[in-house]
Amino acid sequence: MSRTTVVGPRVIHTFPHVDEVCGMTLLNKELYVLRQRDFDQVEVYSVAAFTLLRSLSVRRLSSRPINFADITSCEHKQCVYIADAGDACILRVMLHGSESQWPVSGYPRGLSMTRSSNLLVTCGDGAGRRCSLVELSGDNGERLREIALQVERPWHVVQLDDGQFVVSHGFFTTGRLSRVADDGRVVASNSGDVDLNSPYRMAVDTDGFVFVADAGNQRIVLFDRTLSHVRSMLEWLRYRPWRLCYDTASRRLYVAETEGPSIIVVQL
Repeated sequence: MSRTTVVGPRVIHTFPHVDEVCGMTLLNKELYVLRQRDFDQVEVYSVAAFTLLRSLSVRRLSSRPINFADITSCEHKQCVYIADAGDACILRVMLHGSESQWPVSGYPRGLSMTRSSNLLVTCGDGAGRRCSLVELSGDNGERLREIALQVERPWHVVQLDDGQFVVSHGFFTTGRLSRVADDGRVVASNSGDVDLNSPYRMAVDTDGFVFVADAGNQRIVLFDRTLSHVRSMLEWLRYRPWRLCYDTASRRLYVAETEGPSIIVVQL
């Protein structure tokens, strides 16, 4: 059993005055935070000292701040990927500074990486009824496959180490976690002993345990790889958890809240 399930969470740091967070990712032992800004949209923090190291301006990123959707990274390729729903595209920003823009169909909502360092993009229409999972080559943005998801309002898709996909979806009290097959069919959903309310983002540890930002209930919920409920955490959160990032090496969970002007660092 993962130590995640037996060690109690403990807040070890809070980043003050870091508001309007659209996404977080870890790269080279640094925390990249995407914020709603016209410039210096990505802030890079030390995960050792929790200090701001530098800021990055992304030239191609839409100037409309509500369109910033998510950020993820690839250590193998030394880059970050940013979902820009306003221009319906993915931006790849290399650490040496070059940028690429890849169009996608629909509004990109969530990003994650596959085990083979390709990019998974969760896409939906404005109403959230027609949605798909798109896998892009992490090298050049080539569309490798597109899966029509048979769920409404998908927020985020992650791939487990067994290759299967888990999607968080639904709004308000219709929130669910579901495993989906390669054709988009739902093959399993989380058990009914816990209700999710707007499960916006997920993070996965090395043992396949899934952390969920249960925004409407203002808590983090932990599930195992079968989507069985393990426990709820941080139920004292004052604001809605909006974005998650998990550091498998240090077993630290980074939680950004919607209205709260901070990022919480939790030691598990």
